[in-house]
Amino acid sequence: MRTVFAVASVATLASVAAAQSITGYGRFSCTTLVGGVPTPDQSLCTGLVSPGTGLPGGAQGDSPAPVGATCSLEIETGNYFCGIAGAPCTASTQCDNGFCSSTGGVPGTCQGGFTQACAGNDANCSGYLYCTSQQLVPTVSGMCGGLGAFCQDYTVGSSTLTDAQNEALFNQFCQSGYCGFLTGNCETHALLGQDCSFDPEFACATGLTCTTDTTTGAQTCTIASASARARTRARRSGDLARRNVCPSSHSACSVPGAKGFECIDTSSNIEQCGACASEGGVDCTQIEGAAAVGCVAGVCEIWSCAEGFTYNEAKGACVA
Repeated sequence: MRTVFAVASVATLASVAAAQSITGYGRFSCTTLVGGVPTPDQSLCTGLVSPGTGLPGGAQGDSPAPVGATCSLEIETGNYFCGIAGAPCTASTQCDNGFCSSTGGVPGTCQGGFTQACAGNDANCSGYLYCTSQQLVPTVSGMCGGLGAFCQDYTVGSSTLTDAQNEALFNQFCQSGYCGFLTGNCETHALLGQDCSFDPEFACATGLTCTTDTTTGAQTCTIASASARARTRARRSGDLARRNVCPSSHSACSVPGAKGFECIDTSSNIEQCGACASEGGVDCTQIEGAAAVGCVAGVCEIWSCAEGFTYNEAKGACVA
């Protein structure tokens, strides 16, 4: 099972900002705006650096950057990216993930865009597109960025962004235009009257809002009033993204006095041991009489007591 969303590194934040202004599934934008019109700039495809580890076999964001890639148009957005599906090539190393169709030295094109079959192999997909689901199983659609395909690469998104901003980034990686925020897979928006409980914030199509029936508790998409839309925007902008935005070993804990959050390993963090502070986690450093403490498997451990205190094994505490 994949991690749905991890906090971006400092290096990644720059790519996040670029991705927000230049939409598309490619990892490396080569778009410049000339008079507001997207224009290709081949020079931007030189010296590319992978947004992730730069090693093959991991997330799409981890794969090595292409070398000698051609700046090409992404038809779906009208923007340009280095080595995406459709770019001319003679070797797969010139492609941003996916592969080159060249055979016998005859020039080909990079493969792995939307609607292209991928045979259950993520390596066949271009850029940030996936072939398998968040659970690492082939999808029914069997297409890159198709329904059921994973769409929340860990190198994309940031804890400094709102849920809505992160969702907008992830949506780019689905042919349907909707990445399920809670599932991490490409889905289709729910329509009027349809169930939206699987993703109350983002499941409903434009103009609709997820409403809970006060009698039955059922959640369905209804026509959004002006006030409802305003409340939804406010709720999304203030959301601390506590659902599945951190590695499975971490929890998304709110930052006091701020709107953001940080990913905390509550199994070992001595200030938020066992859970986030806002959810009942223990600050081991505040244990009375303790001089040295640790958090092991989500439980505070006292390693030594302060002067004037002795450890009482029966009580599991330092006593005066």
